[in-house]
Amino acid sequence: MSTYPYVIINAFTRTSFGGNPAVIIALPPNTLSQPQTFSEETMIKTSLAFAQPMAVFLSLSPEDSTLLDVRFYLGTLAPLICGHATLAAVKALCTNALPSLGRWGPEVKLRTKEGLIISARSITESGSEEDKYEITLPATPVVTVPDVEIDRIASVFSEAAGRNVQVEYAARGEGKMGNYLMVVVGPDENVGDMKLDCEVLRKTSYSINILTNVTPDADQVFVSRMFAPAEGLPEDHVCGSAHTLLVPYWATRLGKKNQEEMYVRQVSPRGGELWVSWDQDRSLVRLKGHAKAFGKGDFTI
Repeated sequence: MSTYPYVIINAFTRTSFGGNPAVIIALPPNTLSQPQTFSEETMIKTSLAFAQPMAVFLSLSPEDSTLLDVRFYLGTLAPLICGHATLAAVKALCTNALPSLGRWGPEVKLRTKEGLIISARSITESGSEEDKYEITLPATPVVTVPDVEIDRIASVFSEAAGRNVQVEYAARGEGKMGNYLMVVVGPDENVGDMKLDCEVLRKTSYSINILTNVTPDADQVFVSRMFAPAEGLPEDHVCGSAHTLLVPYWATRLGKKNQEEMYVRQVSPRGGELWVSWDQDRSLVRLKGHAKAFGKGDFTI
């Protein structure tokens, strides 16, 4: 039998009951290299046992001391990237919450199974008592869906809401993010207060359904929510990967300057706050936010 340390951290919040939780698990060095010695089946079972929105498995890279190998699991779902879980992992690493992995920071680089390098860092801002954490993800280009498809999607959201929902625009992600749907609703829609039957959203035919609109608040640029019932996730508390579509879209539509920072919120019941920007030259999205440690311990299997 082996024992592994873990921490639970809420991403994109300063509170114990806000943001999006993730359990971060430290594995021995080389565990996630090829051949992988901590099996996918064990990661799935561990994720299910913790019953958190995402489980993150970290292991020191055998050939590069500047890298950590990472895997993300929500039960049987193994996403390409998970923004909130990455931010939570960076908090754990930069605060030495998992000593077996060593102290990292301010820069951290994580390598996914597909070889994608995710860059992240801790940020100490002048006058602030709490650090923020920043992750950098590839921006996701979007493709506008045809008008007839927008009408169909609007009817699905209207059915889910039990009333007519004013849909202004809809687009899907490109490439590997093609299962992401972004739906922009009118300014009169209160996204945070909308009551939706999440099971109805399966009818959109997209795994990830992002709902968003601009806000009249001068300090808050846009809000969003994310629903993924087809993946066993009725609503995600705060979704980092959704913002790889949202940030370029709103930056373009609102005429934001290259790398201009925007304060935005995900208005799920737990809620989360993010400071975001789009590096147009490098096609990268930067997500910045706080993270709050919630619990820690060890488990034996």
